[in-house]
Amino acid sequence: MNKARWQQHYFGALAQARRTLQSLPSLLAVTVVLSGVVAVGVNIVTQPLERVVIVGEIGTLHRQALEGWLVDNLAETASNWELEETEALLETLPWIQNAAATRVWPTTMRIEVEPHTPVALWGDGSFLNSDGQVFEPVPGSEGLVLPKLSGDLNQQSELMDLYLQLSGLLGADSVLRLESLSMDSLGQVSVLMDTGLRVKLGRRAQLTRFQRFLDWHARYGASDQHGVAVDARYRNALAVADPNQMTVLSGVASRNGRGY
Repeated sequence: MNKARWQQHYFGALAQARRTLQSLPSLLAVTVVLSGVVAVGVNIVTQPLERVVIVGEIGTLHRQALEGWLVDNLAETASNWELEETEALLETLPWIQNAAATRVWPTTMRIEVEPHTPVALWGDGSFLNSDGQVFEPVPGSEGLVLPKLSGDLNQQSELMDLYLQLSGLLGADSVLRLESLSMDSLGQVSVLMDTGLRVKLGRRAQLTRFQRFLDWHARYGASDQHGVAVDARYRNALAVADPNQMTVLSGVASRNGRGY
Protein backbone atom coordinates (compact mmCIF):
# COMPACT_ATOMS: atom_id res chain seq x y z
CA MET A 1 0.00 0.00 0.00
CA ASN A 2 1.44 3.41 -1.00
CA LYS A 3 1.57 6.31 1.41
CA ALA A 4 -1.36 8.25 -0.10
CA ARG A 5 -3.75 5.28 0.16
CA TRP A 6 -2.60 4.51 3.68
CA GLN A 7 -3.29 8.08 4.83
CA GLN A 8 -6.77 8.02 3.22
CA HIS A 9 -7.66 4.79 5.05
CA TYR A 10 -6.29 6.09 8.36
CA PHE A 11 -8.14 9.41 8.30
CA GLY A 12 -11.40 7.63 7.22
CA ALA A 13 -11.22 5.28 10.22
CA LEU A 14 -10.49 8.21 12.52
CA ALA A 15 -13.54 10.12 11.23
CA GLN A 16 -15.81 7.05 11.81
CA ALA A 17 -14.53 6.69 15.39
CA ARG A 18 -15.20 10.38 16.04
CA ARG A 19 -18.81 10.04 14.77
CA THR A 20 -19.41 7.02 17.02
CA LEU A 21 -18.13 8.86 20.08
CA GLN A 22 -20.32 11.85 19.29
CA SER A 23 -23.42 9.63 19.17
CA LEU A 24 -22.83 8.02 22.61
CA PRO A 25 -24.56 10.77 24.69
CA SER A 26 -27.76 10.29 22.63
CA LEU A 27 -27.67 6.51 23.07
CA LEU A 28 -27.14 6.91 26.80
CA ALA A 29 -29.98 9.42 27.01
CA VAL A 30 -32.35 6.98 25.27
CA THR A 31 -31.28 4.23 27.64
CA VAL A 32 -31.96 6.44 30.64
CA VAL A 33 -35.44 7.41 29.33
CA LEU A 34 -36.41 3.76 28.70
CA SER A 35 -35.24 2.76 32.16
CA GLY A 36 -37.39 5.52 33.59
CA VAL A 37 -40.49 4.25 31.76
CA VAL A 38 -39.94 0.72 33.09
CA ALA A 39 -39.50 2.05 36.61
CA VAL A 40 -42.71 4.08 36.42
CA GLY A 41 -44.61 1.06 35.04
CA VAL A 42 -43.44 -1.20 37.85
CA ASN A 43 -44.30 1.47 40.39
CA ILE A 44 -47.88 1.78 39.07
CA VAL A 45 -48.44 -1.99 39.02
CA THR A 46 -47.30 -2.36 42.60
CA GLN A 47 -49.34 0.53 43.96
CA PRO A 48 -51.25 -0.59 47.07
CA LEU A 49 -55.04 -0.74 47.00
CA GLU A 50 -56.51 2.35 48.63
CA ARG A 51 -60.18 2.29 47.70
CA VAL A 52 -62.95 -0.10 46.56
CA VAL A 53 -65.88 1.39 44.66
CA ILE A 54 -69.16 -0.57 44.34
CA VAL A 55 -71.22 0.24 41.26
CA GLY A 56 -74.45 -1.16 39.83
CA GLU A 57 -78.15 -0.92 40.54
CA ILE A 58 -78.32 -2.57 43.94
CA GLY A 59 -80.53 -1.83 46.89
CA THR A 60 -79.55 -0.73 50.37
CA LEU A 61 -79.65 -4.27 51.80
CA HIS A 62 -77.38 -5.60 49.05
CA ARG A 63 -74.93 -2.72 49.42
CA GLN A 64 -74.70 -3.06 53.20
CA ALA A 65 -74.25 -6.83 53.02
CA LEU A 66 -71.65 -6.51 50.26
CA GLU A 67 -69.64 -3.87 52.11
CA GLY A 68 -69.53 -6.00 55.25
CA TRP A 69 -68.59 -9.11 53.32
CA LEU A 70 -65.79 -7.31 51.46
CA VAL A 71 -64.20 -6.18 54.72
CA ASP A 72 -64.37 -9.68 56.22
CA ASN A 73 -63.48 -11.85 53.24
CA LEU A 74 -61.77 -9.99 50.43
CA ALA A 75 -59.05 -7.83 51.95
CA GLU A 76 -56.01 -9.93 50.98
CA THR A 77 -57.24 -10.95 47.52
CA ALA A 78 -58.26 -7.42 46.57
CA SER A 79 -55.08 -5.86 47.93
CA ASN A 80 -53.03 -8.15 45.66
CA TRP A 81 -55.09 -7.04 42.62
CA GLU A 82 -56.28 -10.58 41.91
CA LEU A 83 -59.26 -9.49 39.84
CA GLU A 84 -60.43 -12.91 38.60
CA GLU A 85 -60.24 -14.37 42.10
CA THR A 86 -62.17 -11.40 43.42
CA GLU A 87 -64.94 -12.01 40.87
CA ALA A 88 -65.07 -15.72 41.67
CA LEU A 89 -65.32 -15.05 45.40
CA LEU A 90 -68.10 -12.50 44.90
CA GLU A 91 -70.09 -14.99 42.82
CA THR A 92 -70.00 -17.51 45.66
CA LEU A 93 -72.47 -15.26 47.46
CA PRO A 94 -75.88 -16.91 46.88
CA TRP A 95 -77.64 -13.62 46.20
CA ILE A 96 -75.20 -12.39 43.52
CA GLN A 97 -75.80 -13.50 39.94
CA ASN A 98 -72.77 -11.89 38.24
CA ALA A 99 -69.74 -9.89 39.38
CA ALA A 100 -66.97 -7.98 37.60
CA ALA A 101 -63.82 -6.44 39.11
CA THR A 102 -61.65 -3.93 37.27
CA ARG A 103 -58.78 -1.68 38.24
CA VAL A 104 -59.01 2.09 38.02
CA TRP A 105 -55.41 3.32 37.97
CA PRO A 106 -53.58 3.51 40.10
CA THR A 107 -55.09 2.61 43.49
CA THR A 108 -58.85 1.95 43.08
CA MET A 109 -60.71 -1.30 42.47
CA ARG A 110 -64.12 -1.03 40.81
CA ILE A 111 -66.59 -3.80 41.66
CA GLU A 112 -69.84 -4.15 39.71
CA VAL A 113 -72.38 -6.73 40.85
CA GLU A 114 -75.72 -7.90 39.49
CA PRO A 115 -77.81 -9.38 42.29
CA HIS A 116 -80.57 -11.90 41.77
CA THR A 117 -83.92 -10.11 41.62
CA PRO A 118 -86.48 -11.99 43.72
CA VAL A 119 -89.79 -12.53 41.95
CA ALA A 120 -91.36 -15.20 44.14
CA LEU A 121 -90.80 -17.23 47.29
CA TRP A 122 -89.81 -20.86 46.89
CA GLY A 123 -90.09 -23.44 49.62
CA ASP A 124 -88.99 -22.42 53.09
CA GLY A 125 -86.83 -19.30 52.86
CA SER A 126 -85.56 -19.48 49.28
CA PHE A 127 -86.36 -17.14 46.40
CA LEU A 128 -86.87 -17.54 42.66
CA ASN A 129 -85.67 -15.08 40.05
CA SER A 130 -87.47 -14.51 36.75
CA ASP A 131 -85.48 -17.36 35.14
CA GLY A 132 -86.78 -19.82 37.72
CA GLN A 133 -83.40 -20.09 39.47
CA VAL A 134 -83.47 -20.80 43.20
CA PHE A 135 -81.25 -18.62 45.37
CA GLU A 136 -80.85 -17.68 49.00
CA PRO A 137 -81.89 -14.13 49.92
CA VAL A 138 -79.58 -11.35 51.02
CA PRO A 139 -79.65 -11.06 54.84
CA GLY A 140 -82.48 -8.82 55.96
CA SER A 141 -84.79 -9.48 52.99
CA GLU A 142 -86.68 -12.40 54.50
CA GLY A 143 -89.70 -10.19 55.17
CA LEU A 144 -90.31 -9.30 51.52
CA VAL A 145 -93.95 -9.77 50.52
CA LEU A 146 -93.90 -11.91 47.37
CA PRO A 147 -96.13 -14.58 45.85
CA LYS A 148 -95.22 -18.12 46.81
CA LEU A 149 -94.56 -20.88 44.29
CA SER A 150 -94.64 -24.50 45.44
CA GLY A 151 -93.77 -27.71 43.66
CA ASP A 152 -91.14 -30.36 43.17
CA LEU A 153 -87.53 -29.26 42.81
CA ASN A 154 -87.53 -29.75 39.03
CA GLN A 155 -90.73 -27.73 38.56
CA GLN A 156 -89.49 -24.27 39.53
CA SER A 157 -88.74 -23.07 35.98
CA GLU A 158 -92.09 -24.31 34.67
CA LEU A 159 -93.91 -22.70 37.57
CA MET A 160 -92.12 -19.39 37.11
CA ASP A 161 -93.00 -19.30 33.41
CA LEU A 162 -96.64 -20.03 34.24
CA TYR A 163 -96.69 -17.42 37.01
CA LEU A 164 -95.37 -14.73 34.65
CA GLN A 165 -97.97 -15.64 32.02
CA LEU A 166 -100.84 -15.65 34.52
CA SER A 167 -99.66 -12.30 35.89
CA GLY A 168 -99.69 -10.98 32.33
CA LEU A 169 -103.34 -12.01 31.97
CA LEU A 170 -104.19 -10.19 35.20
CA GLY A 171 -102.68 -6.95 33.98
CA ALA A 172 -101.46 -4.00 36.03
CA ASP A 173 -104.97 -2.63 36.69
CA SER A 174 -106.54 -5.84 37.96
CA VAL A 175 -108.07 -5.86 41.45
CA LEU A 176 -106.81 -9.43 41.82
CA ARG A 177 -103.28 -10.50 42.66
CA LEU A 178 -101.72 -13.96 42.74
CA GLU A 179 -100.97 -14.99 46.31
CA SER A 180 -99.56 -18.42 45.52
CA LEU A 181 -99.21 -20.93 42.73
CA SER A 182 -98.69 -24.64 43.33
CA MET A 183 -98.17 -27.75 41.23
CA ASP A 184 -98.45 -31.28 42.59
CA SER A 185 -96.48 -34.31 41.46
CA LEU A 186 -99.09 -35.05 38.76
CA GLY A 187 -98.81 -31.54 37.30
CA GLN A 188 -102.14 -30.30 38.67
CA VAL A 189 -101.98 -26.51 39.13
CA SER A 190 -103.87 -24.51 41.75
CA VAL A 191 -103.91 -20.76 42.32
CA LEU A 192 -104.67 -18.78 45.47
CA MET A 193 -105.67 -15.16 44.91
CA ASP A 194 -104.99 -12.40 47.44
CA THR A 195 -108.75 -12.23 48.17
CA GLY A 196 -108.68 -15.78 49.52
CA LEU A 197 -110.30 -17.24 46.40
CA ARG A 198 -108.87 -20.54 45.16
CA VAL A 199 -108.81 -21.63 41.51
CA LYS A 200 -108.06 -25.12 40.20
CA LEU A 201 -106.50 -25.01 36.73
CA GLY A 202 -105.57 -28.68 36.23
CA ARG A 203 -102.77 -30.11 34.13
CA ARG A 204 -103.22 -28.35 30.80
CA ALA A 205 -104.73 -25.30 29.09
CA GLN A 206 -104.09 -23.33 32.26
CA LEU A 207 -104.03 -19.95 30.49
CA THR A 208 -107.36 -20.58 28.76
CA ARG A 209 -108.92 -21.75 32.01
CA PHE A 210 -107.53 -18.81 33.96
CA GLN A 211 -108.88 -16.35 31.40
CA ARG A 212 -112.29 -18.01 31.71
CA PHE A 213 -112.08 -17.51 35.46
CA LEU A 214 -111.17 -13.83 35.00
CA ASP A 215 -114.14 -13.33 32.66
CA TRP A 216 -116.44 -14.92 35.25
CA HIS A 217 -114.95 -12.85 38.06
CA ALA A 218 -115.44 -9.61 36.15
CA ARG A 219 -119.18 -10.36 35.88
CA TYR A 220 -120.06 -12.33 39.01
CA GLY A 221 -117.17 -12.07 41.45
CA ALA A 222 -118.28 -11.16 44.98
CA SER A 223 -116.38 -8.74 47.18
CA ASP A 224 -116.08 -11.30 50.00
CA GLN A 225 -114.30 -14.27 48.41
CA HIS A 226 -112.55 -15.85 51.36
CA GLY A 227 -113.07 -19.59 51.20
CA VAL A 228 -114.63 -19.51 47.71
CA ALA A 229 -113.25 -22.21 45.40
CA VAL A 230 -113.47 -22.18 41.62
CA ASP A 231 -112.88 -25.31 39.55
CA ALA A 232 -111.91 -24.24 36.03
CA ARG A 233 -111.01 -27.71 34.80
CA TYR A 234 -114.23 -28.12 32.85
CA ARG A 235 -114.10 -27.70 29.11
CA ASN A 236 -116.53 -24.79 28.79
CA ALA A 237 -117.62 -24.00 32.35
CA LEU A 238 -116.68 -23.20 35.92
CA ALA A 239 -117.82 -24.83 39.12
CA VAL A 240 -118.01 -22.35 42.00
CA ALA A 241 -118.15 -23.59 45.58
CA ASP A 242 -119.12 -21.02 48.19
CA PRO A 243 -118.93 -22.01 51.88
CA ASN A 244 -122.27 -20.29 52.43
CA GLN A 245 -124.04 -21.60 49.35
CA MET A 246 -123.40 -23.86 46.43
CA THR A 247 -123.42 -22.02 43.13
CA VAL A 248 -123.19 -24.07 40.00
CA LEU A 249 -121.68 -23.21 36.88
CA SER A 250 -121.18 -20.10 34.94
CA GLY A 251 -120.92 -20.98 31.30
CA VAL A 252 -121.84 -24.12 29.41
CA ALA A 253 -121.13 -27.46 31.02
CA SER A 254 -119.11 -29.98 29.09
CA ARG A 255 -120.73 -33.16 27.83
CA ASN A 256 -119.10 -35.53 30.29
CA GLY A 257 -118.78 -32.98 33.12
CA ARG A 258 -115.10 -33.79 33.56
CA GLY A 259 -112.34 -31.20 33.34
CA TYR A 260 -109.27 -33.41 33.12
